Parts: sequence; C-alpha cells; structure tokens
Amino acid sequence: MVFKYMRDYISHSPQALFSVILAITIAGLVCLAWSHRFIQDDAFISFRYAQNLAQGNGLVWNVGERIEGYTNFLWTLLISLGIYLGCEPIMLSYILGTLFFILSLFFTYKLSFLITNSHKIAHLTVILLGTNYTFFCFATGGLETQMQAALFVISSYICIQGLLLNQWSKNQLFLLSLLLTISILTRLDSVLMVGILASVTIYHTLKESFTFKHKLLKLFVFISPLIFVVGVWMLWKLSYYGDILPNTFYIKASAVTSPLNGLHYIYRFIFSYLLFPLFIVGVFAIRSFLKNHNSTMLILTAIILLWLLYVIKIGGDFMEFRFMVPILPLLFIFFSWVIFHFVNKTGYRMVLIGLIFIGSIHHVYTFTYKPSDRIEPIVELHGHIYADSQNWSGIGKALGHFFNDTPDVTIATTAAGAIPYYSGLRTIDMYGLNDAWIARSGFFIGSTPGHQRMSPFGYLRDQQVNLVLSHPGVMKLRDPVTHLPYLPMNPNDKLDTSRVIEIPLDANYKILTLYLTHHPKIDEIIENNRWKVHTFTVK
Repeated sequence: MVFKYMRDYISHSPQALFSVILAITIAGLVCLAWSHRFIQDDAFISFRYAQNLAQGNGLVWNVGERIEGYTNFLWTLLISLGIYLGCEPIMLSYILGTLFFILSLFFTYKLSFLITNSHKIAHLTVILLGTNYTFFCFATGGLETQMQAALFVISSYICIQGLLLNQWSKNQLFLLSLLLTISILTRLDSVLMVGILASVTIYHTLKESFTFKHKLLKLFVFISPLIFVVGVWMLWKLSYYGDILPNTFYIKASAVTSPLNGLHYIYRFIFSYLLFPLFIVGVFAIRSFLKNHNSTMLILTAIILLWLLYVIKIGGDFMEFRFMVPILPLLFIFFSWVIFHFVNKTGYRMVLIGLIFIGSIHHVYTFTYKPSDRIEPIVELHGHIYADSQNWSGIGKALGHFFNDTPDVTIATTAAGAIPYYSGLRTIDMYGLNDAWIARSGFFIGSTPGHQRMSPFGYLRDQQVNLVLSHPGVMKLRDPVTHLPYLPMNPNDKLDTSRVIEIPLDANYKILTLYLTHHPKIDEIIENNRWKVHTFTVK
C-alpha cells in the first residue's frame, strides 16, 4: 500500500521524484549522524544553567551568584524548558540537534538549487555536506552548534530568495528579521552573518521601485523586531548580570591569542579533509563572479570569509573544528558552484568530488590530538565524560552521592561541566568561564581558547573551596598515590603542605582531590567511609 502510494506520487511529477530522493538521502544521513552521537563536557555548562532556571533558581551557575558563563542563550532556554517538562537534557539535546541537522540539510538543498538551478547539483551538495564527519557528528554534542548552522543557511536562503525575486514582501522581511534575531540570541557571534544579510536586505529594499513611504514601512517591518528583541535582551542582561557581554569575552579579551593559532586551526581543517585544491580553485572562482557581478555568490563568500577571519582572530578552538560547522552548508554550496560552474572539464569535476568524499574518510582515520595545537578529536571529547580513565560524569555522580546532604561543600575544577552538573555542588570554574574574577584577574597559563587563565590558590581559599579536583586525576583503585593531583601552579601561590583524599568512584577507580579548606561534614564522611588521606609537603 505504501509503495503504491509512493509510486503514484512519484509518477505525478519529476519534482516529486526529487523530493522522495531528498527525503531518503536526509533519512540516511540522519541515521549516520545518530550512530555517531556524542556528548561533550561544555554542554553540561548549559545544562547546569538550564537546570537552575527550571528549578526556579534563575539563569545562574551557582545559586545566588549571577554570572553569564554560557554563550548560547536561546539554546539554554530550550534545554531549560525541556528539563521543566521532565526531559533528560542529554537526550533532549540529541533530538533538538538532529532536528536542526535535518533543517540544515533541507535548506542547503533549497539554497543550492536556488543558486545553481539544478536538482542534481543540490542533491550532491547535501550528500557532500552530510557525509562530512565534523558536520554530522555535531548534529549532536549537546551544544547549539547545529542550531547556529541551520539558522545561517535558512537566513541566507530567505535573503537570497528575495534578492533573486528582486523584492521582499513584508512577510518575508518579518520572517528574515525573526531568523536573524533568533541567530543572535542563539550565539552573539552570529552578528557577523546578520550584519551582511541585514545590509544586503536594507540596500536592496531601498532600491525597489516603490514610494519612499512604502520603503520606510518595509524597513520598519524588517528592522524593528531585530532592534526591539535584541535591545530588550541586552537591557535584561545588563540588569540581571550587570553586563551585556558574556563572561567568556573577558577571558579572550585580556589574553594574548596569536592569529597564527587561528590560521593553524583552519589549516588543519583544510588539510585533514584534503580540501586545499578546492580552496585554491575557489580563489580563482571568486575573481570570476566578482567580474560577472554574481551577487548571490558574493553574499555567501562574504559570510564565509568574515567567519574565517573571526575564527582566526579568536585563535580557533580546542574542539574538533566546531567553529567551522556554522559555515559548512554555505562552504559546500560554494564548492558545488565552483565544481559545476567554474570547472568545465568533467574529469576534473569528478576528481574534485571524489576528493571531498576521500577527504572525509582521510580525516576520520588520520586526525589525532597534537599537544602543539591542542585540538581535541570528537572521540576524546566524548571520552572525557564516559571513558573509565576519565569518567567525569561518574566523578560528578560520586560527589553528588557522598555530599548531597551537605550543600555548602564547594569544589573547584577545570573540568567544569559534567562534574558540577551531576554533583549539584557549588563549583569554582578554575578556568574562569563561570567566574568573573578569574576571567579578569586569573594568571595566564596558555593560548588555548577558553583555557587561557587559571585561578590562584589564594582565590580558592578566599572562596572557601573545600575540594580541589583541578584536572581530574582518575586512578585505578589499587594504584599507590605518590603525587599530588595535577595542579597548575602560579609562582606566587604558597602551598606548603597539602592533604590529598582518595574518593572511590566504583569498584575499579578512584579520584584524587586536594582537601584545601576543612569542613566538619567532609571529615565525618572521610572517617565513616574510611577514605585514605595522604599528606604531601610542597617545595
């Protein structure tokens, strides 16, 4: 019955055939993405804010302490709503991310067809994009990455559609304004894409052959929702947090990050995926559509280049090419245009298409962590949470189990995601992403984005931190303890003697933690559970 219906539907029109093929393709790519689903530690930062909001504690990291340590406002609200309705946040993030992945693929098809006027090229573009390892993996991950990618390509589609029709209706302008607003609320750095699309829309609206009054009305419809909603959001942030910029901005603004780090980040992406020939051919293609005044490709190229400059400026990222994901739909549309409208020989086209497929396979089997650039592969990001030798989720659950009746216990860690979320304890984020003082005054430890400052022990004492996990040191239960946990030290720190506690995680593993500020309940738990305590002299 189903096959008969599909056969009748397909025979109705050629367009129906392409729709069925697209649906099957996207379904297959969704299966691919779902089979590679993962979660990363930074996602639990959003989950902690979302959980506090859902429980009535406000959009905060620690209850009673207002700090904007997240950079994905709208995504955090979506997760919070789900938690309030009884959804488990990891699965909720998987489902939301997959839905946005579907939207990214669907509108990549629509935008590619709009530009190339070819269903076959548009379909190939979706396949090339959807089989890119980084792109389909970040259909999940727990962060807003795929949501931002979907908003980029949908907004570009609405804008370019109006440009090709040579006019925008009031409904289209309002829809585009709404999408651009949502993009900014999702991630503030989306303003780069918003600036280009808004400028194009305003310019071409003013060029339309209508009365000046009618043009002003259309501009009002377009600009007012964007300014009003974003303006109200900024005023709320100023009132609630005392600042309109997220706390992470101050870490990056005060740290010295070389653009060479960002260039290396992009370099590793291009060479890991064997895309350098396409980028080289693309440079010559840009000259071609500049000469021919191809405005649609100019818009896409402007967004891509501005985003790449932004990635260079901030020094890249420590997660496997996460910051490349938002522009990948536009980048692959650009590649398809280059292959089919700039390269004339069929043989060369086949080589370039084949290179993209081979590049994804090459990346999967060759991309590894290098201490020189500290870009962590997706497998390792997931491993932080669940691997036996790290098990940050298990550490958080163990702390929550032992100290759930002692809410005034404070911990400090650099792994400030799953551990604070599952423990439910007041936490000092030693990297300062969720701490205003560390973000501005912590001592410098390196140039890795987000990992540039560290809290000195004097500050941890001032904050009455009881247990310092730093970078969690998980050991096998029977292994002897001969050293302190990994503690990046400020030369000005004074730590003459220290007590290290062994806290069991399960039947096989334990976590070492520095017992910095004594607490009577912790002493009682140590005694009752017969935890081993070691004293070290620090020279």
